[in-house]
Amino acid sequence: MDEKQPVQPDTDGTAGNKEQMIIFVIGDQEYCIPILSIKEIREYEKPTYLPHCLPYVEGAINIRGNIVTVVNLAKYLDVPAQTDNERRVVIVIESDEQTTCGLLVDGVVGITDILLSDVQPISVEGGAAELSGLVTVGERVIRILQLDAVISQLLGQEAAGTATAPTALT
Repeated sequence: MDEKQPVQPDTDGTAGNKEQMIIFVIGDQEYCIPILSIKEIREYEKPTYLPHCLPYVEGAINIRGNIVTVVNLAKYLDVPAQTDNERRVVIVIESDEQTTCGLLVDGVVGITDILLSDVQPISVEGGAAELSGLVTVGERVIRILQLDAVISQLLGQEAAGTATAPTALT
């Protein structure tokens, strides 16, 4: 199996049409999220168990006095995780609604600039509501994780698309 090389940011002057993304791996699949939604990346530490949680909730960790729930993305996305992996990290993210959680992933591959025009939409009818599209980086196809949909589902809200502000009842 060939080694994955870190992806370097592009510098061709089209910054207005790009979004900087961090690429991470779960099992043998690569995903990316906008780098601006990331608060920090931490080494994996065993979280405190939380009773009565869904199977993909690993528990909670204390980050400088803030309690953060850790979600195992491999379990959440139903992807086989890498076993005995010492490179596992927790990507601490914050959603547009200021919700913070940690995403347990098998490793970080690198950072890249994604041309927005290169993002291929996908149908959510096939059960891919947590993805906002696919993009090709070199020879690899990278899945773009839709963070607001993932966080909405984690909070028990509707996850069909991005989370929206509540509307008035009539």
